[in-house]
Amino acid sequence: MNIKTRRRLAMFLTCAATLALYGTAAYRVEQARQLPREYASCNYERCIPHSATLNALR
Repeated sequence: MNIKTRRRLAMFLTCAATLALYGTAAYRVEQARQLPREYASCNYERCIPHSATLNALR
């Protein structure tokens, strides 16, 4: 493998890893969004109310 091939491979792997992380996060958000309202926020360490505004979350 020459240096150009290695650079392209490194760039491809970096992009693929970034897209995989983004896709995983989007999938988890969608799964959490589809949970029933009573169950969605209180099954983790912090209990976040559904009626909270962005200012209240600070």
